[in-house]
Amino acid sequence: MKKILILCSLVLSLFILPMKGYAEEESNTITVYLFRGDTCAHCHEALEYISNHREEIPEGVEIVTYEVWENGINRDFHNEVAERLGIDEDDYDTVPCFVVGEEHILGYSTGTWDELFDIARDYQDNGDYKDIVKEVDRELQLDVEARTLDDLYSEPSVVATIIVYSVFGVIILGFVAMIVFSRK
Repeated sequence: MKKILILCSLVLSLFILPMKGYAEEESNTITVYLFRGDTCAHCHEALEYISNHREEIPEGVEIVTYEVWENGINRDFHNEVAERLGIDEDDYDTVPCFVVGEEHILGYSTGTWDELFDIARDYQDNGDYKDIVKEVDRELQLDVEARTLDDLYSEPSVVATIIVYSVFGVIILGFVAMIVFSRK
């Protein structure tokens, strides 16, 4: 019975510990949101630049994107965010649209990322960060599709993911079996 309890504890710790770390990380993070179109040249330029300069992303800042030209739910979500930020209704379809806290930048140019990161650092320093995008998401409870840079640029295949988890599971089970049988 004691061995089964130890085995269950080990398996549960594999799921609980990563969740705890994620929750702590999320609360201290400033998010730069990018509302973009899949066929928008400026959006691709902005994403490519930041993907190639990831070392410039300040600690505690994450980037989340929403595709709004092909995804109607994301478009409705973006329109609500734009309304809350006081963006003119004629500019709702303007992409890229960057949002950090209660501030936004429409369009993309050479210094956009520097300006966004300065805004994020100001929020970190002042502690007055209010995440409008997250508030709208909680209120509307839409099934929006958000993607991070890692999602966009380093998606592992489903097969590779299954193989990695299978190998990891076999290693853990082997380790547990070794402990159980070595005590006899």
